[in-house]
Amino acid sequence: MFFLFGKKKDKAEKKSKETKVEKTLNIEEILQTIESEKAKLESLSGKERIECLNKLGSLYFQAEKISEAIEMYETSLEENKELGKAYTDLLKLYNIKRKEASDSKDEDQVKMYMDKINSLMQLSKDVIRGKA
Repeated sequence: MFFLFGKKKDKAEKKSKETKVEKTLNIEEILQTIESEKAKLESLSGKERIECLNKLGSLYFQAEKISEAIEMYETSLEENKELGKAYTDLLKLYNIKRKEASDSKDEDQVKMYMDKINSLMQLSKDVIRGKA
């Protein structure tokens, strides 16, 4: 009976190692896609530029590059004050950074990210009211 449990543990460890390798390969692919999209960004304008910024934000988020994702989404919202993926992902990212700051007991960073969250909440109210 204990022998079976050991086999399950071995399979779980093997699967975990395989998942880490796949994740590393996936991140490499994501980073290549990011470079390709960044090269296009400068030549875009209007809706296409916003879509590219949002795609870059999403790719950085997937690659766990939080600061870069925040930068892309903030730029997107500055250029186009609209609720959508940039808005929702930015809330998630701000909360991640706020939690990191809280865990490291950096009160200034906690306050900064709380202020950013409050600004996003105000943006959503403004958009809903037609003021944005």
